[in-house]
Amino acid sequence: MKLDFTLAKKFSRNNVKGLELRTASVDRAVVFNTSGKGYEKVREALDAFNQEAILQEREPDLRLKGIGKSYEISGRDTMEFLSHLTFVNESHNDFVDFYNKKIKDVGEVLELDLDEKAALIQMTAEGNSFEDFFEELLPIIEKYDIGIFKK
Repeated sequence: MKLDFTLAKKFSRNNVKGLELRTASVDRAVVFNTSGKGYEKVREALDAFNQEAILQEREPDLRLKGIGKSYEISGRDTMEFLSHLTFVNESHNDFVDFYNKKIKDVGEVLELDLDEKAALIQMTAEGNSFEDFFEELLPIIEKYDIGIFKK
């Protein structure tokens, strides 16, 4: 049986100045530094991430591009790379951690738009029933405060 459902995560804003995750999808993210300072740490982390890929004999594909006062990170390992950054909003760090540990191989992040204050993950799984799968997923979605919607 094929199970189609959507996971959703709501985000809260905080007034702390620093690096924020503005949008994210599987292969693209936009970060913004509300402190008005540069993006040196993001550039350094990206360079180190790509160097590590070379050492592991993988083709590095992450790119960084300025968009106004924000930076766009793009490439197949975007969500994994985001785990190497620290965002001032802890719920953004939690979401990236959740995605990389629990969703990476089975879900697709449709779009994380913090202006909408929600992340949606489209998932398809094979199993006996939605209820059985939900029972296995329940501890995870409770830990990360994720909502689940059956299609």
